[in-house]
Amino acid sequence: MTTALKLSISRFLTRASYVLLLLTLTLHLWLQDAPWIIYVISLLPLGLFIPGMLNDSLRTLIWMGFVILLYFYNGIQNVSVSEPPILDILELVLSVILFCASMMYARIRQVNSL
Repeated sequence: MTTALKLSISRFLTRASYVLLLLTLTLHLWLQDAPWIIYVISLLPLGLFIPGMLNDSLRTLIWMGFVILLYFYNGIQNVSVSEPPILDILELVLSVILFCASMMYARIRQVNSL
């Protein structure tokens, strides 16, 4: 597998899982009839990375890895109950995919200085 192919796959997975995680979190909060402040608290940490994601910033990818760990922790906590809702499972899976794909993309870009 070539480096360009690895980069394109990891970039696609990063962007797709980022958007899907934002949509999943929004849908989950909407189904729970959460107040607007909960939307802000839940979505703002991820939303801060939108400009960096659009500019394809390497620094953004690295810092996003730290923030994704918070969503991973929240997903683990929500899934640990008996019969967790499907959106909690989806949040956990998407946070793992986003973390792995973004770190892989950042590492490949660092090594190849692209």
